[in-house]
Amino acid sequence: MAGIDLVQLRKAYTVDQRRIPILNGLDLSIPEKAITVVLGKSGCGKTTLLRLIAGLETPDSGQIQLPGNQRTAFVFQEPRLLPWLSVQGNVQFPLKRAEIQPDETRWMLRTVGLTGFEQALPHQLSGGMQQRVALARALLYHPTLILMDEPFAALDHFTRVEMQQALLDIQQKTGASILFVTHSIDEAMTLGNKLVILAGGVIRSAYTLTDPHPRDLLGSEMIELRRRIMEDINTH
Repeated sequence: MAGIDLVQLRKAYTVDQRRIPILNGLDLSIPEKAITVVLGKSGCGKTTLLRLIAGLETPDSGQIQLPGNQRTAFVFQEPRLLPWLSVQGNVQFPLKRAEIQPDETRWMLRTVGLTGFEQALPHQLSGGMQQRVALARALLYHPTLILMDEPFAALDHFTRVEMQQALLDIQQKTGASILFVTHSIDEAMTLGNKLVILAGGVIRSAYTLTDPHPRDLLGSEMIELRRRIMEDINTH
């Protein structure tokens, strides 16, 4: 599978008869089998970008060049579980009956740390466990691309760290391409192979991280990278 290319992508919304531009000729290459993280201030178009790639909205102009065999899953900030279905039922929900393989479901639940909770209902789970269900549901769909819109933002610090590690482990096992949106610079530096700064409707800067995981965010190079990213975000 080749990567994904966004070419001169434009999108605007009409609010109170005013045309508000969100994306202004955005160009972005999303490499395959890697985690690309998008950073930017609120309202800069991060979620719009994900929705356009997912096909939930249509760009005003420009191109989204996807491989022919693209299979996309979306993980939202809220788990969006069906309250009347068990963990197993929620994970298998997007699949057709013929696609359900019990052994694979058990493997996926074990991978995200939910063994023993197969029959639990969403209200019986913590927020972090619910987000694990959402992640397992997306992965069991066998996506080549996973879009993640601040999926760990509502979690406490310790659960967020656990989920970040789970995501890294799963990405290494499955080789899926991930486009991850966050407000957290530390989260971006922890997860990303490629970091892009979105501002003014375009990609203002991009950084490639080659350090293996886990990363020392207190090292001199990482401290300098954090400073540069903060400067990029606050300048535009």
